[in-house]
Amino acid sequence: MVRQTGRRIVVSAMCMILLFTAGCSGKNEDGGNQEQALGEVREDTAGQEEQQGKDSEPKQLKQAEKPQFIPNGIRSVSLTKDGEEFLHISREPAEYKMNFDYWEVLNPYDENVTMNTEVMFEMFGELCGLAFDTPVKVEEGTDTGIADSDMGYTVEYVDTADDSKAQSTEDADTAAEVILGNEDGSGGRYAAVAGSEDQVYVLPEETLRMVFGREPFDYILKIPVLISADTLKGIVITAEDRQYEIQVDTAADSYKFGRKKVDKNEFAALYQAISGIILDSEIDGERDGEKEETKLTVVFDRNMEDAPKVQVSYYSYDDEFDSVEIDGEVRFLVKKEEVEALIGQIEEAF
Repeated sequence: MVRQTGRRIVVSAMCMILLFTAGCSGKNEDGGNQEQALGEVREDTAGQEEQQGKDSEPKQLKQAEKPQFIPNGIRSVSLTKDGEEFLHISREPAEYKMNFDYWEVLNPYDENVTMNTEVMFEMFGELCGLAFDTPVKVEEGTDTGIADSDMGYTVEYVDTADDSKAQSTEDADTAAEVILGNEDGSGGRYAAVAGSEDQVYVLPEETLRMVFGREPFDYILKIPVLISADTLKGIVITAEDRQYEIQVDTAADSYKFGRKKVDKNEFAALYQAISGIILDSEIDGERDGEKEETKLTVVFDRNMEDAPKVQVSYYSYDDEFDSVEIDGEVRFLVKKEEVEALIGQIEEAF
């Protein structure tokens, strides 16, 4: 119960942070005011598009021989075990996102999940602690496991130890692929950097267990989607064969439930409830048969050209859970009682 309460606190805080960014006085990563930053970005859309065209070509990254980086310098991490990439985290800025929402889990999820950056930076810190200072002498006949390894990680990062420079630099300039071999029998694991396999290191197994021990589900906030109200034009809700429409214009501080005008607080309360259903777990395997009838569908219509429309639907799954479909992907379960409570709150609001 304590864990569930903690989840709700995180969700509530994140919802309120993203609801009305124009009313915040917080600082972005570069030290600027969020309201000012958003205004500058929106006024310079043409410049953004021109720059995006220039940046569309992939950049050549320097290949590190002895990787060393800091958490705020990391731009992408890929983890592989048993020969398969099971996690790929990447920083993906976009005009319609706030800076803490730039991070995406590209594998096994997509941009719709919301990163738990606290957990992510814990892992970044662990990776930063893996040192490649001095190669070890490998005794003849020792099988390091590097030659036929099926485990490792790749990091793309800004090659600097200066935290302010790392935060102000958009893209990575350096990459390192680390190949992990067998355990050495003394609490370590043999490792090498791709391209310099003749230099063998020993990394602490305890740290590697922490890095590779988390599941992808551990890295996300336990909510279906989290969308800033500043990027919304409207929300269309279908629940139990009834349709409800919410009109949103945060710039004009104007909100309507159907034809009824409501104030910011009324809108915020309902929007927080819509955004706050808790993901309980991932669906274990594929379910046979067709999906049940839709109980609730929420479509988020955006006011920015490059911001995607997002659809979230809830289906009956069993006596305890409903499944949630996000833009056609069904991955997670939520408590049935939470969906039913939300439907009741929507009906009451209208």
